Amino acid sequence: MYLATEEFYQAIFQAVSDKYDDEQQRLSEIGLIHRTEGTIRYAAGELVEKVLQSVFDAMNKFLPLPIVSKVGNTDFLSKTIMYKGQTYTNNRIQVDRHVWYGEKRIAFIENKTYLDSCYFDRALADFKKIAQALKQEGIDPQSCAYIVFAGQVAGRENTFLNYEAEFWAETGIVPRRYFFLKGTRNSKKPLYKIKHELDLETIKSLVDTLLPLL
Repeated sequence: MYLATEEFYQAIFQAVSDKYDDEQQRLSEIGLIHRTEGTIRYAAGELVEKVLQSVFDAMNKFLPLPIVSKVGNTDFLSKTIMYKGQTYTNNRIQVDRHVWYGEKRIAFIENKTYLDSCYFDRALADFKKIAQALKQEGIDPQSCAYIVFAGQVAGRENTFLNYEAEFWAETGIVPRRYFFLKGTRNSKKPLYKIKHELDLETIKSLVDTLLPLL
């Protein structure tokens, strides 16, 4: 495992801050030009993805091997189910990002601009399929992290914890939630209008989750 230094964390914080500044400015400009909700929503989703990628890019400057974040639909998993004497196969199991280090997957990450309980429930359902697929491949599902990386929270903590408890009871895995912007979703303060404060402690927690898996 890579032993992180203060320089390592500060480089990541700076990279995230720079990327968020650039992407929030871009999102703000899109919001002024394009008033359609779909265009703004797509651009906000890209902001989240690029902030996450900036974390990996900054880490890679210190690591002996690069962390590779693959788009889920380029790295499908599959599982088979026996039902009424027939074998059925689901060979398109994936989430937004499948994270590799060397020859192994270390994390599965779902990105959300805002995370509410509905989105979290759906993410956990996908994570459960992934855990089942890994087990069929002979890989310990607990050797990977299952992460939702979001801009801001948009749900109740107790509801999130209920879903987490169910997922843990079924898989033995504790899923992770990381919100890289402080505060909760406020329709009067959307991301394209307001530059929200970064939560760098959350970024550090994400990095600290990944490091032991390398």
